[in-house]
Amino acid sequence: MTHFRPSAKPRLLALAMLLSCAAAHAQQRYWYDGEQRRALWAEASVVADFSVRSAEKSQVLKPASLDKNGASSHSPVFRDAKERTGATRALPGGVILRFHPSATDGERQQLIARHRLAPVRELGEGSGQWLVHSTPGLPSLELANRLYESGDFAAASPNWWQPRKLK
Repeated sequence: MTHFRPSAKPRLLALAMLLSCAAAHAQQRYWYDGEQRRALWAEASVVADFSVRSAEKSQVLKPASLDKNGASSHSPVFRDAKERTGATRALPGGVILRFHPSATDGERQQLIARHRLAPVRELGEGSGQWLVHSTPGLPSLELANRLYESGDFAAASPNWWQPRKLK
């Protein structure tokens, strides 16, 4: 049996509490909804599987049931509130960009090239909004945040998936 000096126990307890808090905070993320920064909390008990490229067939599964070879098609499942009452969402891939209204076609092309983006399609003709490619999961969240925080775009948000709600 290992014995600790009495003075070491409080330090070990404090360290354990600090590590526990750090792990909990590591689950919190954020995204931008227009100009508003919104908090997200990852739900550790499930992930979304987007390996089937059909929204109707996307699944929310326990991590242990996933095929490790297809990990690039998985996303954490997030909630909009720390409690389980918040809306559920996941990241199937893609970022929705809105260019500044004053940007010309040439400036838009330069921004796409500078940020090494792959446009998928314009969302509504002349809307100034584009869906650009990113891999599913955290890379799309990180890309959206990086693009918005660069100041080069009026808005950048992940292409969120949310489960269908029955009426």
